[in-house]
Amino acid sequence: MVDTGPDPRAVDRCLRDLGVRRVPLILLTHFHADHVEGLPGVLRGRHVGEIEVGLVPEPRGEVRRVERWARAAGVPVTRAAIGEQRRIGDLSWRVLWPARVIRGEGSVPNNASLVVLAERAGVRMLLTGDLETAAQRALLQQEPTLRADVLKVPHHGSAFQDPRLTWTVQPRLALIPVGRDNPYGHPAPSTLVLLRATGARVLRTDTDGEIAVVGSAGRLGVVTRSTSKRRARRRRFPGPPITVAAEGCRTVPGTWNAGF
Repeated sequence: MVDTGPDPRAVDRCLRDLGVRRVPLILLTHFHADHVEGLPGVLRGRHVGEIEVGLVPEPRGEVRRVERWARAAGVPVTRAAIGEQRRIGDLSWRVLWPARVIRGEGSVPNNASLVVLAERAGVRMLLTGDLETAAQRALLQQEPTLRADVLKVPHHGSAFQDPRLTWTVQPRLALIPVGRDNPYGHPAPSTLVLLRATGARVLRTDTDGEIAVVGSAGRLGVVTRSTSKRRARRRRFPGPPITVAAEGCRTVPGTWNAGF
């Protein structure tokens, strides 16, 4: 599991809806509240094997809270290493970033977000945390041929994007986890234009609701469940989800779209 969102109740509900009772690993990309405050909801009533964090222990208040929650649950906290490769079942991944800490340009914790390239069922997924422009540029210098089928768009689709990274990755699906009517104006119109110019299908949780990527590299699809009951259709996933972007997901109602 990568990040927990800000709301323990929402993430707990999502995992219950998915039938998840065991979480081998929680990877926290960085310590901002909207990425870690949901942690108690994941720990509630589940076996969690490990919590892995990045290089920058900031802000200190959130770091202490994560450490306290983990200690109370008896879950070890470890630090991810650049180049680390791991596998759980049929899911494998590699930690691409941070190779270094960038200071003086943008948010230090955001630019130190853990970036993971994961693969399951032949589908490559690039998970980018809240990476801003400087770190995106540095990541691309380090990984000049980086490609992925699914891109978790950096920093909720903010305007701080390096277009060269998006054009290099060439995602078929671009997922934007973002709160409805958020005060930051995410996602930025310029980012949406950029993503669509690459040919990516753009999905966002504020308008599309809960999103699950399903299928395989040969037949990639998505299941969405709008927060509006009028738009939801009752269908089951055509196979287990590859990845889910949601704030409180329910697996049964959904609209199936294939062919990306």
